[in-house]
Amino acid sequence: MSSWSETLSDDVMKLAKASFDKYDHENAGTINVEDMVSALQEAGREVTETQVFSLLDEMGLSDGASGVRFHEFLNIIEQTRPAHSSKGGEDDQDAESFAASFQWLGGNPDDPESSITKEKIRKVLQDFELDNDVDKVLGAASPDAPNQRVLKANLNLEDLKDMFKSELDEA
Repeated sequence: MSSWSETLSDDVMKLAKASFDKYDHENAGTINVEDMVSALQEAGREVTETQVFSLLDEMGLSDGASGVRFHEFLNIIEQTRPAHSSKGGEDDQDAESFAASFQWLGGNPDDPESSITKEKIRKVLQDFELDNDVDKVLGAASPDAPNQRVLKANLNLEDLKDMFKSELDEA
């Protein structure tokens, strides 16, 4: 079992293979660096030329001498965002909304280590003249005191998603 089977869906894998095969002009098991942006876009990824060449450079492939093999193509797919689907599934829209909100609050949705502060959320609540008791508005029930709500000092994107999803589940 490859690591991609755990991180990429069957549909993404099929689309990636079809796109890769289309751009493997010589059936050599590689595609040209120059075709990468088009191949990735056809594989359903939202990429720019600058982004692709930066990833290729990190992988030591930017010189284009040997082309890009399928497993390297999959590595890049894992590191890029899916293109916005016209179908726009609710989960995709939710994920995009959380990412946009997280970014608006000063976080970087592409960096799993990025976080926003409780103070930043408090400031936004004040700016919009909402209740600025962040713990009461957004906090989770404290295990020590079930009637008291507590919010971590720093939240990453997953914390933000979990926090709002638990609020929706309680409603």
